[in-house]
Amino acid sequence: MSETPVPQPETQAAETQAADAQMPKTQTVQLWPGMMVEVMTPENRLLYVGRVEKIQNGGVYIREANDDTLPMVVVNTPVKVRFYRESDNLVLQGKVCGSTTKIWKVDRLETTFAREKRGFFRQNISIDIEGQCGRLPSQGGPPKVYFPCHVLDISAGGMLISCAEPYAEGARLIIKKLFLVERAPEFVFKCRIRRAGEWKKGVTHYGCQFESLTPKEQDRLLQAIFTIQREEIRKRRAVY
Repeated sequence: MSETPVPQPETQAAETQAADAQMPKTQTVQLWPGMMVEVMTPENRLLYVGRVEKIQNGGVYIREANDDTLPMVVVNTPVKVRFYRESDNLVLQGKVCGSTTKIWKVDRLETTFAREKRGFFRQNISIDIEGQCGRLPSQGGPPKVYFPCHVLDISAGGMLISCAEPYAEGARLIIKKLFLVERAPEFVFKCRIRRAGEWKKGVTHYGCQFESLTPKEQDRLLQAIFTIQREEIRKRRAVY
């Protein structure tokens, strides 16, 4: 495990007060080999999914997670890196200072914000997967009836679904029969509706937050998300 000092963003008032000093505040963050990461453009377009190979001389070496070939990159290209941790995730901005077809080295890391506003960033992945959802009774027990739904995007912390059945914000659901990756077991989630809005006549979008997701299931979900993302990257590269 490596403790890495990174510059901390100032608030607008603090920036004004510190204008003469020109001394950025820093904080120490813990990074370690094996961490799962996403390397993105500053606009949040996913470039690749990788793992931290080593941390050395102020730089983080990030290997492509599936050992696929990485695209060519110009030195000093700015990137955003999301480091996944057990309870949250850390987002740092940096610049690519070296690369091979398998590994990029990123240095000059600085925080944009220490933690995402939501527990996990919802990566914009293009999915439309059928499932079934049912309301959990307040007195406990399984739902009495399930309705068809579609999962439109998903993260390690929650998902966006569409469903013709009306539910109120705060309602607790079970969503099952979700097969995110071919030949993988189904996912079953307990979640709470945090926001709701009509998408089109008779169909509502529900933003749901997972509840009681075990670390093992969360890791399995992350692996499924990364598999979907890798496939998106392959399709995007095949176009160019």
